[in-house]
Amino acid sequence: MTSAALDAPATDYQARLLLAALDDPQRRIPSDAKTRTLNIMRLRQWVRPVLRDRSGSSIPSNVRYWTLTHHGVNAANRARTAQLAEQFPVAAAAVYIPEEGEAHRNIVVVMSEPAADGTVEVHSVKHEGPVRVSLAQLRELPPLRPEPEGDLTDWWVITDAEGAELAHVEAKDDPMARTAAMRHAKVRAVVRRDKGFAVRRLHTSELSISIGELHGVPRISPAPDERPAITVQTGFTRKSIPTRLRESGAPGAMVTNKAAGGALRWRLPDGEELTPGEAAKRFLDD
Repeated sequence: MTSAALDAPATDYQARLLLAALDDPQRRIPSDAKTRTLNIMRLRQWVRPVLRDRSGSSIPSNVRYWTLTHHGVNAANRARTAQLAEQFPVAAAAVYIPEEGEAHRNIVVVMSEPAADGTVEVHSVKHEGPVRVSLAQLRELPPLRPEPEGDLTDWWVITDAEGAELAHVEAKDDPMARTAAMRHAKVRAVVRRDKGFAVRRLHTSELSISIGELHGVPRISPAPDERPAITVQTGFTRKSIPTRLRESGAPGAMVTNKAAGGALRWRLPDGEELTPGEAAKRFLDD
């Protein structure tokens, strides 16, 4: 068997069978797999039959089940990498959960196609530079919540990188809300873990929280014509500039400039490099 046959890409149906077997403790192929597909996978040395007796006959009636060979495990891992690469393409933002566990999670932006070992280069928010991680350790960012109804209040919700609520604070503006948030032990712990947190001003429709949790009666902000209320959400964005540039069809791609200390740059086809902010102003009208 040539290496080309062993390393051949799996079809969608073959990939489903391989991944199902990879997740099975005994590496069993699903029992309803098509006979023709099993024969193709056997020729590629991806699967082997487990027989009912020792006669050596592999006729269908004597096969208990089919299981992955080590070549099949490799093929399944390639299929999973391809699947994850579609889920986390270049310039996609994600949550990285290292082997140390949830306490060390990190927000990253994918910067490269996957290598043969299933790893990609990412820009790490926590490390402020490029690192290499496994695609299997990436998770999607939580979806944006729909815009709430009602008037803005002087209450703010504090969340971590995945949108989990940490505290509610009362403040007149974003800087004061951040100062108030740092009085909470849970927020300080998240700052040590994620190097930041997010704040968002609450609307009247969201004040369904008990007074005991809010530690006071919510105050409604004055009407917009009396004092404009400015809401600023910083920290963790749900759609990064690289993603917006890619979705807008802007020419070029996001790269890591090692000469600039690993900073992100949007490289145009002619070689010109722009900071993410410069690229946003040029192509996104930011």
